[in-house]
Amino acid sequence: MIPSTTRSEHDRAVRYPREIAAAVTLRAACAALTDGPADRPLAPLAAVAVLTSCAALATRFAILEHLADPNDPDPRTAVPFDAFVDRLPPALTGAGPMPDRARLRTAGDRAAEAWRLWRAGHDPHGCARGAAGALAVAAWSAWGLGSAERARTRAVYALETAADDPLASLVLRMVRCDVAPTWERR
Repeated sequence: MIPSTTRSEHDRAVRYPREIAAAVTLRAACAALTDGPADRPLAPLAAVAVLTSCAALATRFAILEHLADPNDPDPRTAVPFDAFVDRLPPALTGAGPMPDRARLRTAGDRAAEAWRLWRAGHDPHGCARGAAGALAVAAWSAWGLGSAERARTRAVYALETAADDPLASLVLRMVRCDVAPTWERR
């Protein structure tokens, strides 16, 4: 991290380049995860957008909200989560309206594919935190679909990539405690 870009004398808020990059790529990541046919492979540039956006927890929360919205929102309307203003997304714990299952499956598979591309060495910037975040989103997607074993496997690999990933830890804890989503049926 570049020390001169982490603090500002004029602004009390601390911003880090990783969070800024994640916020900038959020909408592209949402589009990469949900747009197009389910069998369309993830393009390398789309994978970089997913990895970059998943490097910050605030943008991952926004991605979860986007994935869980049953009204299929436009990815261009996604905004990062603000811990000082926003409530935690109900979808984080499987509450709220039931998401579109095909959309959730597609997004989870594409997020896992972004991690696989990173692991294969196709990410020139070595974004391990983003790769773990993408796989944590994939784990949450599997958990949201009721696939506890797939969610557990993805969460474990995410934690092997970045041992302190909070979303992967949460998904793994929910799976181990046999907590299932309680989506509202439409």
